[in-house]
Amino acid sequence: MSRNKLAILAIAILVTFWATPEISQATTESDYTMFDPLVDVADLIEKYYVSETDQNELIIGALNGMLHKLDPYSEYIPAKDLQEFQKQVSGNYEGLGIGIDVQNGYLTVISPFEGSPAYQAGILPGDIILKVDGRSTEGWSGTYAVKELTGSAGTDVTLKILHRDGSEETINVTRRQVHVPTVRGWRCNTTSGTWQYMIDADRRIGYLRVIQFTDDTASNFDQAMTQLLRQNMQALIIDLRSNPGGLMPAAIDLVDRLIEHGVIVSTRGANSPVELQEAHQPGTYSYFHLVVLIDQGSASASEIVAGSLQDHNRAVIVGKRSWGKGSAQRIFKLPNSGDSVKLTTDYYYLPKGRCVHRLDNADSWGVTPDIEAEIDPEDVSELRDLMRKLDQPPSPDDQTTEKQLAEKLLQLDDQLDQAVKQCIGLIRTKPVEQAVCETTTETVNN
Repeated sequence: MSRNKLAILAIAILVTFWATPEISQATTESDYTMFDPLVDVADLIEKYYVSETDQNELIIGALNGMLHKLDPYSEYIPAKDLQEFQKQVSGNYEGLGIGIDVQNGYLTVISPFEGSPAYQAGILPGDIILKVDGRSTEGWSGTYAVKELTGSAGTDVTLKILHRDGSEETINVTRRQVHVPTVRGWRCNTTSGTWQYMIDADRRIGYLRVIQFTDDTASNFDQAMTQLLRQNMQALIIDLRSNPGGLMPAAIDLVDRLIEHGVIVSTRGANSPVELQEAHQPGTYSYFHLVVLIDQGSASASEIVAGSLQDHNRAVIVGKRSWGKGSAQRIFKLPNSGDSVKLTTDYYYLPKGRCVHRLDNADSWGVTPDIEAEIDPEDVSELRDLMRKLDQPPSPDDQTTEKQLAEKLLQLDDQLDQAVKQCIGLIRTKPVEQAVCETTTETVNN
């Protein structure tokens, strides 16, 4: 490729970005000189590199280099890869069933979805995926990672994993159809797939595990709540542990069901106005005590739910500090190529003004629980085995009672046990009928 052609290509890149109406700005002749180094380097590669190169791939690499300099979430998405990007928030696809982030240049596991191939293979939150089928993941974008990790059911992928304890492990995982049921109870009732949502029938404490936020989350939550409220629920535990996020509107809808008024979350950026998402009284559930569980695998939309409920004093937060992924990306479709750019445009802020995102050199990020609690590492393996059992219909010859199962679960899961204790304390201190009366009085006085 001649130097003149390279110069035309560089100018075309400039025009592609700045001709888009949403991101247009005035340019001068001097602006084009910033692309001189790109032209020079491309010229050298064309003339002297040891093997043949694909100019289009080099240009895409240059674009992603510019975007990744901003943050790990901004990236260039060729039109053919846009569908792969959309799988990241899909609740139904073929692959491993894993939430991922990019940290320090490597793919990092936020959490595997319960029951997924990744979960069953023993992949843990915080694991770093060093290699995929022998290829280093250093520098991979989230969209490219999804493309490489998803695939036809029945195909295998080999992952080299660096665990949080410093040990390395090579794991072979077979892809399969992954359907993420967004809301579960604490145990599966029958072969029909119904769930038991009341974890303590005597004290009427409900339990909902939100796996991911999708289009189905709000309706699934409503169905579970209908059952719990018929049983005169006094307190509810919402488990957001290992929830990597998903669709933010679904998270906002969930919070809106639990508070009557006020800001749920706001967004703002250097080049965008402040936008407020506010609660509405219609559709809000009647008052009951609320405890939310989070951990290091709670990210993005799940952090908004926990943090917003905490700021409104609507819920007691139990567990460990969350992941710290609180940035919003917009997709800009480029006018000529049909390709797209995913660009971080805003940060999410909780009602009291806290930024959820883990910024460089920040001491505070995510959501800090009101009650710190962690699971004994010696219980993790047995707990995972028990949860797999609870996610399956009970065996006909299993004589274990529901109360015995709940007691065993609380014995192994210290975080859930602490959440139940918080519920018991709240119910004892302020029965729901009394709490409703006092809440109504406070609202009138305000």
